Amino acid sequence: MKKILMLAIASVFLSLSILSFNLESRTTPTMNIVSDKVYDIILDTDFSMPPQDDALATIVALNSPKINVLGITTVAGNNSLEQATVDVLRFLEIVKREDVPVFVGSNMPLVHEVSDFAKSTWGKWWSDDPPTMPIGGFPKKKPEKQSAVDFMVNTVINRPQEITIVAIGPLTNVAKAIRQHPNFAKSVKEIIVMGGAIATLPDGAGNATPNAEFNFWVDPEAARVVLRSGIPVTLSPLNVSRKTKGSETWYEKVVSVDTPVTSLLKQTMGPEFEKDPEFIDLMYDQVAIISLIYPDLVKTVDLYVDVDINHGINYGTSVGWDKVWPGAEGAKKIKVQYDLDWENFIKLFIKEVSRPHITKND
Repeated sequence: MKKILMLAIASVFLSLSILSFNLESRTTPTMNIVSDKVYDIILDTDFSMPPQDDALATIVALNSPKINVLGITTVAGNNSLEQATVDVLRFLEIVKREDVPVFVGSNMPLVHEVSDFAKSTWGKWWSDDPPTMPIGGFPKKKPEKQSAVDFMVNTVINRPQEITIVAIGPLTNVAKAIRQHPNFAKSVKEIIVMGGAIATLPDGAGNATPNAEFNFWVDPEAARVVLRSGIPVTLSPLNVSRKTKGSETWYEKVVSVDTPVTSLLKQTMGPEFEKDPEFIDLMYDQVAIISLIYPDLVKTVDLYVDVDINHGINYGTSVGWDKVWPGAEGAKKIKVQYDLDWENFIKLFIKEVSRPHITKND
């Protein structure tokens, strides 16, 4: 009997050991896979040269070994479409990444028309002025002949569930792609969107109007199309941007190494910091791109989010709640960022921006 009992105990311990081994063998490879994962992305941007956040986010995307930029698509937002395109082409020349293709996108929102208010506030999305010359002259690199929307559609449809879109400007291009191909939305792996401000969460006021964030306000109809499309969305709104802090400290650490990127930053940001050490207030697009490759840095909550497209005082306002409400029956539940581990975020941001090489496949 004693022998049988000892055998039973031994069997239990053996079973527990096997279970423990199985859990460890499952956990460890998963962690390694996550750390080695490379994201194939389309970067959709209303690009402006540094110190604008679009440029800093683009630097991270190009520098990080975790990201493979398949193409950059331009859209009107911070500036006109023509200015955004010229700037990003010249930027790629400066940082020696001419290998990255650029596709010209939408020059106006789906519906939103220019107003006196639009002309009096931030952004020249409405402008049809010729682009001004970027740093060092107009680019020799040319945009691709294929349109931004066609590039998005063809890339995603040919590689279903493989492509991540990182959208850091108005969502006009993405909305047009959704409308152009019936299978586009269900073929996108995920989309990271910098946009919106959620009043039901802390720090949820707008910046273009009292309640509306700039990217969503420029093209509210496009934002609504994208959020209602069924694409897995992670929203990086003003709520999480307001957990960041701009200062000269991170800039000095970045430019302590010598690369084409840091040379550009010294030229464009150095004089600004000399005038005002706190001239950069918040980080917007940088949070969106960093959170793609380091998702544990941000806290998210699942909410139904919709966008007001009525042409009134809340035009372009994003609204989020934990259940669907009247008028938002088409809203989908998405991940919404609301908090940030700032200390580790800024360390990783510095690491990505100041990498010694920016050439392809580094």
